[in-house]
Amino acid sequence: MPSGGDRKITGQDAKSGWKGPTIQQVAEVSGVGVATVDRVLNNRPGVREKTRQRVRAAFDKLRLERLNAPSLRIALHCESGESFNAAVESAVQKLHRKEPGITLSSTYSVTNDLDANLFAADLLDQGKEADGSIVVAREHPAINSAIRQLRRLGKPVVCLTTDLPSSRRSAYVGNDQSEAGAVAAQVIGRALPRVPGQILLIMSVAYRCQKEREMGFRRVLRAGFPHLRIEERLFTDERPETMRSQLVSHFESNGVPPAIYNVAGANRGVAQALDVTGEAPATLFVGHELTPVTQRLLQAGTMDFVVSHDFEAELTQAVRWITDSRNGVESEPAPSQIMLHTRFNCSV
Repeated sequence: MPSGGDRKITGQDAKSGWKGPTIQQVAEVSGVGVATVDRVLNNRPGVREKTRQRVRAAFDKLRLERLNAPSLRIALHCESGESFNAAVESAVQKLHRKEPGITLSSTYSVTNDLDANLFAADLLDQGKEADGSIVVAREHPAINSAIRQLRRLGKPVVCLTTDLPSSRRSAYVGNDQSEAGAVAAQVIGRALPRVPGQILLIMSVAYRCQKEREMGFRRVLRAGFPHLRIEERLFTDERPETMRSQLVSHFESNGVPPAIYNVAGANRGVAQALDVTGEAPATLFVGHELTPVTQRLLQAGTMDFVVSHDFEAELTQAVRWITDSRNGVESEPAPSQIMLHTRFNCSV
């Protein structure tokens, strides 16, 4: 990007006749104010480096699109809880600001309202029209079948966050979820006293990531913390109000365990149940996915640890994998970095 008298980049290039994006257009794509864009484009002080990078990325995206760079159409289908869906949508918006030539259409379904057959039909219909698909979904025969049909049509399909290997998807982008569960076991095992204790495990529907987290969690408990036992598995529909009701009832019958490990969503419902009992300060609460909800719970001290990953980086990796695949280049993506958040490092 030019420096110094940068204002000219938004006007007409005298030699080539190419007209660059306007300050207003860059502001709309980057999501910052016109005055901020003007300062960045004219290389003036008073703007944080992170914001400068965001504006430059938006300008480069618009510049390349105006040079008629080929556009790639990608369909994203995400089925999860409301907080997770919102986090993915935020990552989509950020990706649109920096990735040139990408048109990413997003469809979101809430776990407890999902009709898997309708989800699969929509995935197949949109996938046929797109250059590639990104999928976040539970394991279900209809969803696996839709992905297999897309693959037979030569359409690349990337599973994000939770894998569907029996669908014959093209690639998986995300954490090694077994290791993410192992991280949760390590922090709980190290934080609790070395005396016999019970851990309540919370799960929901048939997401492969949840099963893998449980496997990794149990493996580390057996090897490193045999004095700790999983009390039982509590299954939820991922509605916060249902989670709260289930847990309050469970606590009344069984008492509040020293630790809770939630591999599913609805962390807000767990927090509400702990608040009702007054045991939030005494119960070690570990969950997954850093969202605005879990950020607030960490800051309040209700949650102790959140095991997470970089949504934006993973979504970008998935989009670039599809781009490379369309150009004849395919490789096995490396697992993304597992992140561990506390109240002191939970900015979103």
